[in-house]
This record gives sequence, structure tokens and C-alpha cells, in this order.
Amino acid sequence: MQSHYNPTEQTWYGESLPSVLNPAAGIGRIVLDVLARSPDRVIQINADTGRQTTCGEMRRRIIRVALHLRRLGYRRGDFVSLACGNGEQVVPVLIGCWVLGLAVNPLAPVFEKADFVHMMKQTQSRLVFCDPANASVVREAVHEAITHGAQLFAMGPATEGVHRSVDELLEPIDGEECFRAEYLGDASKLLAMVLCSSGTTGLPKGVCLSHAHFVDGMVFSTDASDGPIFNFSSLFWATGIFAVMTSLLHSRPRVLTSKPYQPDLLLDLIETYRIENLFTPPSYVSTLLAHPRTARADLSSVRQWQLGGSRVPTEMTLRLQKLLPQGHTRSIYGSSEIGFITRNDVTVQPGSVGPLTTNVQCRVMDEDGQPVGVGVAGELVLRHRYMFLGYLHNPEATANALTEDGFFRSGDIGYIDADGSLYVVDRIKDIIKYNNYQVSPSDLECIIQRMDGVKQVCVIGVPAPDGSSDLPMAVVERKVGGGGGVTPLREEDIVRHVEGQVADFKRLRGGVRFVDSFPMTPSGKILRRAVKQMIDEVK
Repeated sequence: MQSHYNPTEQTWYGESLPSVLNPAAGIGRIVLDVLARSPDRVIQINADTGRQTTCGEMRRRIIRVALHLRRLGYRRGDFVSLACGNGEQVVPVLIGCWVLGLAVNPLAPVFEKADFVHMMKQTQSRLVFCDPANASVVREAVHEAITHGAQLFAMGPATEGVHRSVDELLEPIDGEECFRAEYLGDASKLLAMVLCSSGTTGLPKGVCLSHAHFVDGMVFSTDASDGPIFNFSSLFWATGIFAVMTSLLHSRPRVLTSKPYQPDLLLDLIETYRIENLFTPPSYVSTLLAHPRTARADLSSVRQWQLGGSRVPTEMTLRLQKLLPQGHTRSIYGSSEIGFITRNDVTVQPGSVGPLTTNVQCRVMDEDGQPVGVGVAGELVLRHRYMFLGYLHNPEATANALTEDGFFRSGDIGYIDADGSLYVVDRIKDIIKYNNYQVSPSDLECIIQRMDGVKQVCVIGVPAPDGSSDLPMAVVERKVGGGGGVTPLREEDIVRHVEGQVADFKRLRGGVRFVDSFPMTPSGKILRRAVKQMIDEVK
């Protein structure tokens, strides 16, 4: 079904349907019930070890985590920081926390200490999970950020004086055989997760999402098949959460690996496990299409290959489509605040992200805040049946993100054509997306501005050579020295200075450009869009 347009309201609507599952029940109760229905079905496959987990075993692990955490004194409303990559015990920990009504804040395992500290200061988590590889930096962040301390568990062996092992939470415990998840109250208001989302400026905000929000259709498509699904995303990414929820709510085996993306690895996984649904950022597909093995790889199992997280060149989708004899590929569109915005189970026109998904509404607004009609571009404002609960401890940002009638201001520019297909053509937000990571320009600008010799700096995103991602570039105006010339600041000085203070994904892969002056507003602010245009014109 395509989106339909109400000309009186000047609003586009996705199909309106009740949820198959009951969002009011809460995620924990629903997952445990679904897993109990097919205890012998494989629900998780660890490609690193070959270990398979059945629904029955997954259910038992979740219950054990919940009971152990309850015995340790954790209760509804407590915050949990989850700084873990993909591993066998991540899902039992996540759902075990949700069974008790704990609010989970997933963090990128590759964060530097400052990134961990920023979010932990907001959540003041009582419980923190990490990987052995990042245990030291996470522990330092806990001590710096969390006022009353927190218990730290690692997804591996315990280290005395540093962290406990998650294996403690998976030991048999009294009551596990007769466990019954309690009802936790109104699931549309019960906080399930705080996702990190960067706005136009500043460090990440915490996007608060309810239990009902996750139950009500926030999954990858299940219409095409019930076979294996895969992506590389950890729970830090919304797509990682979507994959987990698709697996759990529809009993689909989810393949996982802790290894980073490599073309050969992805092809091995598809061929070995006969993957049917997968998601990748376009940068992965760019390297895959250039790999000599891809042309002869067996991709016949793939039913749907979804791309997203940054701009997806039309040529890329067309080239990938030719490799899928039994499936189709397409770009998807969503946000942390709304979830999926367009349907991911339909074939779309090249360049489009498809029609609006179920229970999503959209208006297209001009610069004066007035709705425009069919085929006219403007800012996309969106509403879902279960809206996000606001930004954590940030009522001002919450108010600024919503219209008076409760639509979310996406910051994206787009239009919907007469067939109901959405096209996203630009971003109001200045956020840079590199390989699906969000990079805040102001975060990097603050680091560079502190350097001797820097007068002003503006960080922008420039397209990667293959068009699959944005690369952070610093545009710098140097100070004038005592003799009237600019200070001897070099590109490599700035690149090296930034690399010493940020996570790998924030590096200045777009390089550094020096300018004599910046285009400014009358109030003295740098015109970021004019800077981008200026750089584009001199390429």
C-alpha cells in the first residue's frame, strides 16, 4: 500500500493498522512468551564460534539475568549503560534488563572516554556492561561520570578489582523454572531505551523510547521470509536493535559476529548461513562491489538487502540489484526518534526511500513553517503512533524538536510525489554521517579551536570519492602573526591533533582546507552552508 494524501490536512499517511502484538504488555513479557512457543527453534547463531542458541535456551538466559539482577537490588527505572559489541550474551542482558523495567543506554564500544562520560553523566547508570577490550576506559568513565558509582560487568572473565563477569548472571538460580514476568504499567510511558542522537550542534542527546514504541512494528520486514537475518550493527545503532527485535518477536535466526566488516567476511556469512535479510551502510557495499570475489559469489539466498545511514547513490542500488537473483535492494529511511519512516518491504523507484510505513504521518513544511503540497520540497515533520518520550533531562531540546501539534522536526529536506513515494534530498542538520556514525561538527571544532594559530574553524562533511559516505573536513582560518603573515599552522598538525583526542570514526578523513576568511551572518556566526558551497566551488 502506498502513502495516501489528505489535501485538507496537507498530511501524508502510511497505512493505519493495529499492532499484531500488544504494545501495552511490555517487551519483556512479549519476548518471553514468543520464545516459549518454539523452544527448539534456533534464534541466534554465533558465526565466530559456530554456537547456536535455541529459543528455549535464550528464554532461560533472559530469565536468569532478570532474577540475578533483581536479587542484586536493581529495580524499575534504574539506568543501565551497555558499552558492548555483538556477542552471545548481549541479547539476554538487554531483554533481562527490560523484563525488570530497567532503562538501557547502548553506547558504541569504540567510544573514547569523553564520549562515555558525556552519556553516563546524563544517565547516572547504576549498572554498566562492557567488553574485555574496552573495560579499562569504561571503568575510568564510570569513576569520572557516575556520582554514586556503578557495578561493572564484562562480557568475559572477571578481573579482580576491575569488573565482574556477566557469566555470574547466567548461573542457575532458584525460581527460573516458574518465572513469570510482572506487568510494569503503561508501556507507552515506560522508558525502555535511551539512544544517542546528535543534533545540529553539540554532543549526543539521549532519545527516550518507550516499550510500546519498540513493540509496534519497529522491525525489519518479515513478509518475504522467516529465514536468517544479519547486520554488523551493535545495539548502539538503531538498525542493530531492529535486527534483534525482528529476531525475537518473529523467531527468526539472527547471525552475529564480533569481527569488523570485510568484504570476504560478509560474503562468507551470506553463503554459509544463507542469509535472507540484511542491512549494511552504503560504504560497505561500495567496497563489496569493487571486490573481485563478489561477481561469482552465491547471493541467491538474499530476499532483501537494505542500505541506509547515509546517502545511497542510485547507481549503487542498481549495481547491487543485479547480483540478487531472488531478492531486491533498496535504501531505507528512519531516525532514532521515530524509527522506520518508510516501508522496507516494497520495491521502490531509484532515488526514492519508498512510501511511508505503517502508522506514520508526514507533513512537508516550507521555511515559514507552512505545509506544502505534492511534489514540493521542504522539511519533513513526522508523527508515529508511539512517539519518543523526549530527550533525557533536556526539555528545551524536546520542545524545539516538536511542532505544536506533536510532529517531530526531522531536519531533513524532501518531498513526496503523486505516487506516495518519499524522496530525501538534503539535510537541514549539519551532522556529518561517516560510515553510519554520526559526527558532530561542533565537537571537532571545539578541539581544533583550542590550537595555537587557529582563528576560526568550521567542520563540514564532504562526499567520499565513491559517494557512499561523508568525510569530516576542517576549514580553518589562521591567526595573523606579529609580522602580518598567518601563523605557520600545517594540515598535518591539525589532523594529528584531532586524531590524538577522538575515536577513529571522528578523524578528519576529508582533510583540512585553509581560507582567508569565512562567510558570516550579520550576528557574526559562520554560514556553514556557504562554507560548503565555497569548498565545492574550488575543487
